[in-house]
This record gives sequence, structure tokens and C-alpha cells, in this order.
Amino acid sequence: MPNPAGVPNPAAVLTGMKLAVLRRSMSGPRAASLIAGGVCGALAAVGTALLGLVDFPVPEAGVGTIALVLLVWTVGWAVGPTLTGGDPTLRLSYFALVPQPPCRLALGLLAASFVGVTPVVALVAFAVLVVFGAGLGLLPALVAVPAMLLQLLFVVVLAKLGVQGLGRVARSRLGWELSALLVGLVCGFLNTGWFGIAFFLELLGGHWAPTVGTLVRVLPSGWSVVAVDAVRRSDWALVGACLGGLLALCGLLFAAWTALLARQLVRGTAGGGRPAVRRRGRPRLLPDTPGAAVLGKELRLWVRDPRRARFLRIALWTGLFTGLLPVLGGFPTVLPWMGVVVALYAGALGSSLYGLDAGALWLTLVAPGAERIDVRARQSAWLLLVGPAALLLTVGGTVAAPNGWAWPWLLAALPAVLGAGAGLVPLMSLLGPAPFPDRPGGNPLDGFSDESGDQVRMQSLAVLLLQLFAALPATGVVLAGTLLHSAPLRWGGTAVGLATGLLYAWWLGRAARRRLETRGPELLDVMRKGVRRAAGSADRSPEEQDLLDRISRRRTAAAGLLVTAGVLSTAPQGGVALAMSLLAPADRSWFLALYLPPAWQVPVASGFILLGTGCFVGVYRLIRAKQAAERATGG
Repeated sequence: MPNPAGVPNPAAVLTGMKLAVLRRSMSGPRAASLIAGGVCGALAAVGTALLGLVDFPVPEAGVGTIALVLLVWTVGWAVGPTLTGGDPTLRLSYFALVPQPPCRLALGLLAASFVGVTPVVALVAFAVLVVFGAGLGLLPALVAVPAMLLQLLFVVVLAKLGVQGLGRVARSRLGWELSALLVGLVCGFLNTGWFGIAFFLELLGGHWAPTVGTLVRVLPSGWSVVAVDAVRRSDWALVGACLGGLLALCGLLFAAWTALLARQLVRGTAGGGRPAVRRRGRPRLLPDTPGAAVLGKELRLWVRDPRRARFLRIALWTGLFTGLLPVLGGFPTVLPWMGVVVALYAGALGSSLYGLDAGALWLTLVAPGAERIDVRARQSAWLLLVGPAALLLTVGGTVAAPNGWAWPWLLAALPAVLGAGAGLVPLMSLLGPAPFPDRPGGNPLDGFSDESGDQVRMQSLAVLLLQLFAALPATGVVLAGTLLHSAPLRWGGTAVGLATGLLYAWWLGRAARRRLETRGPELLDVMRKGVRRAAGSADRSPEEQDLLDRISRRRTAAAGLLVTAGVLSTAPQGGVALAMSLLAPADRSWFLALYLPPAWQVPVASGFILLGTGCFVGVYRLIRAKQAAERATGG
């Protein structure tokens, strides 16, 4: 499309905007998450690129393997952006009033999509085509270069179309369910999906291998490697068909994305909804008291509000997939733990409870003595929704996979985790308030992409880890009973779990109530105006601010790496490996301690737990050092 005189090129403008935003946002939790994600993505990308150096028995085997890996990357690109609501730096709502044709705006947004860490990681991964082609000869290597670029273009446009399409679907209840199921599947796979990989590899190596190999070649994600391999056979018609088809498909996806973008620009993001209709004659289920009123309001919000409803569904699907995916690999031991996983994720995803209400907090603050009622009613609503579902999944999973050894552990861990979650959900949202934007009818995924999104993620991780630590006293009693072969001591963990769960819910809820009473006006100011820089930052000189920013970037990068190492050490390599060494030592999977002699498994797993705890202590000290630096520079 010709560029009118005097009108700047949208691609150059939007690319410069994204570069500027990324350059100025490399501090705080966002920097830590970018660095941690970039390191993990770079390792996966380099491993994919090195796959082209493998000496396959026949070239067809290499083509099928690379096509399968490219399919995984394509699915990741199609699914990943939809989990976070798309690009957080360049939202479509920013350009609703910009006098630009949709096609030009789409071209600018597409060009800006190639700026960032993820496109670079994907380009490194797709370099497997060049490495594989170089092993076949000079011509295949030359053809692999445009094939690699087309593969990158394909996944980027596919991701843009997926986010745009999901934004429209997510405004319906079906969209809530589909998006929650998708996130739950990803989380469940990250939790225990490695157990199902054995089944998948067995499937590929068996009689299904030819069918799977043909399928991954036929799919568009495999056309690039098929084109590179076709050069070896001098089948130039197939080369042209694959590359031309991939280019045409990119054009079709771009046209579809532009059409969706144009419709959203015309209609806006506000969606109409049916007004609530009060049904007369319905029997009253709750008494006519202030606490019951808040409880009823909270229960209705958890069911009707798109974000809250999606959080509950994500927790439910995560628990289900965490238990069901290992069954594919013949490992049903995780099934009884589905309820505990649901409670853990429901607490983590509810860590922004007050932030979801944003400025509506003033309704609580203007009512005398309403703080205690509000906190306790929110705790009760969370327990009424999460508790029965977690208990039902626990009983169902234990019945489906009868294991008498699991009951003491479950009855000790579940009440402790539920009690800790009920206390941490209101407390954490008041300790670090992160208001969500009020966008009626918008995409419920958008809340994680605002300035407060990084803080919400850190809070969710903190609640998840604190819930795990809260279960240690009760599970420690069960462990002691197991090691000492004492049945009374082993079942005594149930009483400890109930007692600690009640204590966590009461004590943490009391702390949340006091926080709301003493810091209510300040919290309301944050809820109304959003997360801002520390007070006094405007008074710093440019040199002081630059020094503080550089120190903050280094410390947040170190904190991100320590959090990643702490999570991996404490949960899978420590706690899970310790439990498996005692209960299912035959299933070693990727747990390092289980590859050692039996006498060393428990000490090494315990050492990983101590290592992870040390990492979290290091994160705490880095946070305190950052706060001290801000005070020293006038923050």
C-alpha cells in the first residue's frame, strides 16, 4: 500500500515504540521474568538447533523428527501468547482513534512483533533447518534460509491471529472454559507431563511411527523441512509447493487477522451484556446479616465475573490434568493428589483478590467495622468453592487408584493447604495490592498484561510456595510415622493438618483484617491509581536514578534466577523426589536423587530442599537490599 506524503511508516513507528518500552521496562519483576524465560527458551532453542547435527539412519527419519519438533514449537507459539493476553506493550486499544487503515496498522503491529526475546529464541530454534540442510549439501542449506524465515513468519502471524480470535471468544462462557482448559493443560503438563512422555515415545516407536511421521510432514509446520529435504532429491516442484504454500498460508492468516482487527477497531472493546434480572420468589439461602450479604456477593462474583470464574476453572483443570497425564505413562500414583493441586492453584490464582475489585474497596472502608466482616466472608466464600471440589477430587482419585498409603498424607496435607490458602488469599492481596483494569466485556486475559501483572505473578508464586511450606508440619509428622513404622504417629498427621489449617485461616485472616483497618486509605489510593514508583523518586537526580535502575536490574535478574532454581530444587527435585524415594522408588523420571543408590536418595532430596530454601532466603535478602538502596537514595 502506498505511503501518503508526510505520513510516517507505521512499521518503523511501532517498532521504535516497542523498543523504547522494552528498554525502559527492564527493571522489577518484569526483568526477572524476561531473563528467566529467555534463559530457558535459549536452552530449548539451542537444543533444537543442535538436533540437525544428529546422524539419523536415513534422511526420512531426520525429516520426521525435525517436523515433529517444529510442530511442538508451532503449538507453543499458538498457545503461549493466548495464555497472557498477547503483547503487553502494544495493545490494540491504544490505536482505536489512530487514523490508519487496518491493513497498515496490522503491518506495523506485525513488524513490531519481531522485536523481543521470543522471536530471537524462535529464530535460533528454526536454525535447525539450516543445520540439517548443511548436512545434506550446499543447495539444501541455501533453501533452508528462506524456509527458516517463512517458518518464523508463520508462527508469528499464527500467534497474532490466535490472540485476536481468543479475545473475541473469551467474552463468552464457552471462551472462559476453553481458555481455562488450555491453561490448565499447560500447567498440568509442566507439573507431571514428563510421566506421559514415556507413553508418547512408545507410541512413536511402535506401529504408529509411520502414521505420525506422515502426519507431521503434511501439517504446515513441517512444510519447511520437507522443502529442505526435497532439494536433496532435486524435487523442485515440491520445494516450490512447500515454500509457496507456506507463504500463501501466511498471507491468509494475515488477512484473517486484519479482518478481525478491523472489526474490533470499529466495534471497540466494550461488550454488551444482558442486565441482571432479579428473580422474585426465590428462597433465601443465607440469613439477613452483613456477613451473609458479603458472602453471597463473593459467591456470585466467583461464578459470574470472567476473571474470577476463569481462575477457579484453571485451578480445577490444572488439578485434573496433573493427575490424569501421568496415567498415560502408567503412573497413577499422582491421581489422589489432584485435590491438593487444585487447592494450591486456587490459592495462587486468588492472590489478587482485592485487586480484582479495584476501586470498589471504598465500599468496605466507608462502613464502620466492616473490615473484619469483609475479610472473613471472603475467606468463607473461597473455602466453600474450593474445599468441596478439592475433597471430591481427592476421594475420587484415591478410589480410582487405590493406595492405602496415600490417605494419611492426603488427610494431613489437604486441610493445611486449604487453611493456608484461605488466609493467604486476602492477606497477600492487601500486602501487595495490584489492581486489575476495569474493562467490562473485554478479554479476561488482559489483566495479566498491565503494569500490575508482574506483581500479580510474583504474588501467585509466593502464595503457592507458602502453601507448600504450610503443609510441612503435618506431612512431617506423617513422614516420621512412616520412617518409624508407627501407625498412630502416621495418622496423627491428620490432627496436625486440621489444627494448622484452622490456625492459618484464623491467624492470617486476622493479619489481613488489621492490614485493611490500618492501611485502608493508602490501599484505596493504589487501587484507584495503580502501582506507581516509590515515593520520592521524582526528587532524585538523574545520576542517582540511573544508579538505582542499574542496581535494580542486576538484583532482579539475580532474583529471577534464584526463584527459578528455588522452585525446581524445592518442589520437584526435593519434595517430589523425597516422596517418590519412599513410596515409588521404581519411577525415576527426571529426578536426580532417584538415580543414586537407595541409601543416598533421601539425603540428596533433602539437600535439594535446603538448597531451594537457601535460594528463597537469597531472594528475600535481595529484596531487602533493594529497599535499603531506595531509602539511601531518597526513595
